[in-house]
Amino acid sequence: MGWTKGSRSERTDETFDERVYPDIMVDIETLGTDINTVVLSIGAVRFRMGVQDDIKTILDPKRSFYARLDDDEQRMRGRGVNFDTTEWWSRQSVAAQAVLDATGEPVAGVLKRFSKFCKGSKRIWGNGNMFDNAIIRNLYEDYDQTYPVGYWRDLDVRTLTWLWNFLTNWRSKGKRPEFKFGEEHNALDDARRQVLQVQTMLTELQGSKYES
Repeated sequence: MGWTKGSRSERTDETFDERVYPDIMVDIETLGTDINTVVLSIGAVRFRMGVQDDIKTILDPKRSFYARLDDDEQRMRGRGVNFDTTEWWSRQSVAAQAVLDATGEPVAGVLKRFSKFCKGSKRIWGNGNMFDNAIIRNLYEDYDQTYPVGYWRDLDVRTLTWLWNFLTNWRSKGKRPEFKFGEEHNALDDARRQVLQVQTMLTELQGSKYES
């Protein structure tokens, strides 16, 4: 079922040919930074390394997953909220803060749908090796469900970004290719931008001479 304006979640219940889209990019919005923090939303996009999407193709709803999770339910199960993070949210845009008031779905159902979305995927990418993937994996453990891939198939964008800056030898450390569309701190929009960044960085790394 596709996303329609006003719905809680952008759904796609299709599985897909892993030969076409073997990678998943995931992003989450949370109420903390600890591994057992409350997860507000999960956004994910199917993609392929070595292929450069553009802003049009990356918006394909058949390649997208979005869900707002029930945060009260998570609090009742002992997942945490961090004061610094709630303060951070208060400084974000009105559009970004909309996730705080959105209606959440039962978490167990969201995780089952996310697992179905990831079926056949070879790798799940997150922004950092100790954040998105680790927190989602911990959430799966809390709900006695199996995370979609083995731990060795979790990859992160920050490591690739460091290598891209180091090996291309002409950018300042830590920066990434810029793609300006969607909302900052919307999990799905962030995941989409990260796909474009990863594809761009890989293309440039493949063309570099790896000079130190």
